[in-house]
Amino acid sequence: MTQRGEHTWDLIQQFHRCPKCGYIFDSREDYEYRNMKYEKDLECPRCQNRFMVTKAVKPKLGPLMGQEEHVEVDWREND
Repeated sequence: MTQRGEHTWDLIQQFHRCPKCGYIFDSREDYEYRNMKYEKDLECPRCQNRFMVTKAVKPKLGPLMGQEEHVEVDWREND
């Protein structure tokens, strides 16, 4: 979950379940793009089991000709 606000960085809080003991814990680290996938190395705080979580990447087929269309409505406030 990323949030936008007055600060200049994204706030990240994601929850993960340990595959060994089932403990649910939070992580404030974001995924890293490695080997055409988003991956994150985690360690369970309860049983110290190390594991990797992979996030699916949807392939983006960009515009074949020309440029991307602009956003019709910008919900952010103008300063």
